[in-house]
Amino acid sequence: MPDTVASLCWYPATRPAWERLWQGVRARLGWGPEALSWPEEAGAHWRDPGLVLSMTCAMPMRLGLARQAVVVGSPVWDLPGLPPGHYASHIVMRADDPRDPATAAAAGIAANAPDSQSGRGVLDAAGLEGPIAYTGSHAAAMLAVAAGRAHLAAIDVVTWRMAPHSALAIRATTPPTPATPFITARPEWRAPVRTALTAAIAAMPPADRAATRLIGVTDLAPAAYAAA
Repeated sequence: MPDTVASLCWYPATRPAWERLWQGVRARLGWGPEALSWPEEAGAHWRDPGLVLSMTCAMPMRLGLARQAVVVGSPVWDLPGLPPGHYASHIVMRADDPRDPATAAAAGIAANAPDSQSGRGVLDAAGLEGPIAYTGSHAAAMLAVAAGRAHLAAIDVVTWRMAPHSALAIRATTPPTPATPFITARPEWRAPVRTALTAAIAAMPPADRAATRLIGVTDLAPAAYAAA
C-alpha cells in the first residue's frame, strides 16, 4: 500500500469537527493517515495515488479529475431546500449596496477559484457577468466584497451557514447543484471507505453535526460528476 493521505478541507471554519470525523473514519477503516492534510493547492492532492478520502467539486471532476478519482458519495447537508447530495450558492453583496446583482457583478466579482462550481460555475448559470478576481477561498471572496474590492460573490450555502460575514447580505440563492463529492484514489477502496464514512457520520457528536451540518452520504447519477 502506498503512503496514504486524506483531507476534508473545504470548510476550515469548523476544522476541529472535521478532524474528529476523520478520526472516526480511520478507527472504523483500520488504516489511513493519522491526521488530515489541509493542502493549499488541491489539484495534486486529489490525484495522489494514496488518497484515502477527500472532498472535491463537480467542476474539477468534469474537467478531468473523474478519470483519476473515484466518487465515494455525495454529502447530505442539513440545510433548507437542499435535496440529498446537493448544495447551492448564495449571491451576496454588501448589505448597504442598493444595486441589483447584475449591475454589481458588472462592476466586479470575487470568486474563490476558476474551477469552483459554487463560486464560479453558478455565476454563468445565473447570467452574472463581470471582471473576476480570484481570491483562493470563499472567506477571502467575502472579505473582498465587504472591503469594496469587489461587488458580488457566490458563496456556497454550507460555507455561509458556518461563517457568514456580517457586512454582507444574501440577494439570491441559486438552484441546487450536485454537492462536493467525497473521493478516493482506488476503486477497491470505495466500499470500505464509504462504509467507514457513513458510520462515522452517524456517530458524530451532536455539536459536530450542528457545526458541519453534515448528516449523511448518498449517491447521485454518475453523470453528475462525469468528465466532459
